[in-house]
Amino acid sequence: MPSLNAMALVAMTTSILLIIFPLINPHPKTFHLQTKNAVKAAFFVSLIPLLLFVAEGQMDASANLKWFDLGVSNLSLTTQFDKYAILFIPVALAVTWSILEFSTWYMQTDPNIEIFFKYLLIFLLAMITLVCAGNLLLLFLGWEGVGIMSFLLIGWYHARSNAAAAALQAVLYNRIGDIGFLLTFCWLMKNAQSTELPYVL
Repeated sequence: MPSLNAMALVAMTTSILLIIFPLINPHPKTFHLQTKNAVKAAFFVSLIPLLLFVAEGQMDASANLKWFDLGVSNLSLTTQFDKYAILFIPVALAVTWSILEFSTWYMQTDPNIEIFFKYLLIFLLAMITLVCAGNLLLLFLGWEGVGIMSFLLIGWYHARSNAAAAALQAVLYNRIGDIGFLLTFCWLMKNAQSTELPYVL
């Protein structure tokens, strides 16, 4: 009988792969439908570990995956699937699914709706990266992805002055956050000799 941690890891990984699939294998004529179906399927798959852990009363699960070392000061890319990821990912997928359904109607005359959907998928992946980051490097990559995609999504109708202003505001706040993040990153690299979140927190 596989452990709950293993089943959660498989389900979460499957959900992420379902989200990535429309980006690497798009079908232009049915891309909006392909994207909605992928996010919908990912949402239902992501419910499996959530329901399992709730049923077992075990919400302290954690699975760490160290993908590879970068060869510089012990930097590596590590993901962590814990109770926060198990709770967050279904919520993020449900919200994204709702946005896709609404956008299909609201933006039906927009010739670039497929690009908007791609931006939204990348934004979703960046959020998941942010939540599932096991170290500061991956956390920073997720943070930057969320910041960049926020700018592109908020400023989609950039001809509207309020949308353009809101997009610039998002960029400004993100850059301020970058300064604090990078200063903390460098300080921890020097003093803690590690960027792994379980170690530095």
